[in-house]
Amino acid sequence: MDEIISTLCELEASSYHLVTDKTVGRLHAPTVFDRLVGEAPTRLWVVEDGESAKSVSTVEQLAHDMVRAGIDRGGVIVAVGGGVIGNLAGLTAALLFRGVRLVHVPTTLIAAADSVASLKQAVNLPLGKNLLGCYHKPTAVLIDLGFLQTLPAAQIRSGMYEIIKNALTVATENIPLLESGLNPNAIYSDSEFAVIVKAGLLAKQKVMLVDKCERRQALAFEYGHTVGHAIELAANGRVPHGEAVGLGMIVAAKVASRLGRLKEADLELHYRLLRLNGLTFRLPAGVSVATVMALLRTDNKRGYVSARPEQVAMILLEGLGAPAGPVDRPLILVEASLIQSCIKECLVDIEDVSYDENRL
Repeated sequence: MDEIISTLCELEASSYHLVTDKTVGRLHAPTVFDRLVGEAPTRLWVVEDGESAKSVSTVEQLAHDMVRAGIDRGGVIVAVGGGVIGNLAGLTAALLFRGVRLVHVPTTLIAAADSVASLKQAVNLPLGKNLLGCYHKPTAVLIDLGFLQTLPAAQIRSGMYEIIKNALTVATENIPLLESGLNPNAIYSDSEFAVIVKAGLLAKQKVMLVDKCERRQALAFEYGHTVGHAIELAANGRVPHGEAVGLGMIVAAKVASRLGRLKEADLELHYRLLRLNGLTFRLPAGVSVATVMALLRTDNKRGYVSARPEQVAMILLEGLGAPAGPVDRPLILVEASLIQSCIKECLVDIEDVSYDENRL
């Protein structure tokens, strides 16, 4: 915390504007605020918890409140929270005065090990996730691993799904670490968290160095997100982002297997890693296959490749660490009927969540 405050003070901001949610507003944000308020004019802005707050109206309200409080071009917006807060603060920072400085202080594993390493800032529309946004580079990312020890198990597992995704797509060197270290109870020491966070950030950095806007090779990081985003949106905030991505990954792996692209052993590895992280291979209660399929039509990867109405562009694998399709745009057009079939087979019809080679 001393280093976080010291680094923030070095920015010599005209004012600091901390954005957080109600949960982090009770746990960590007040500590940052109390330490910073004596150094410069500081305000704390608290939004509702969860994905429902990730909206245009929330960004508008934040911008309105900050302007009324006197923010100017010398101000710094500090995101103290998880991925939702990072996106809300990031988009607000990008839009105010056409761009003010942004600092991430992530408090969740998914933010610390994954989302803060992206320049993408976006909010949702009712029709789909991350449909309204832009690119805005943070001035700094300041991570206190102690924050992660206060997370509930579901949030730790959520972050681990993104680490699993990175390992399967671009950082296969991390697979042995995951096979030996994952546990469904989501209990990890500070030193284990340090290794996990570093592995996640280095995996993203490796690709983003050559594709900062994630429109070419880095599209691989969208693995599992096509179906995952649809499940997450359909669940209306009841399912953590990473868990939805985990469900999306198993569907993507099954699609690739059905197309003859992914070997049975690699499909089995998907099941093994996701099961080690505690995933239940079923659609969330109240989420129908029909709703998921309707939301797939608004996936934010639309337009990268020409597709017929009955096709969906997906990130698929043809081997571990080998996204299918062109290297500079790893997207495969898949018939919607096949995706629907795989969702039913993987997430609806299976009664035993353990891996069954004969069933698959």
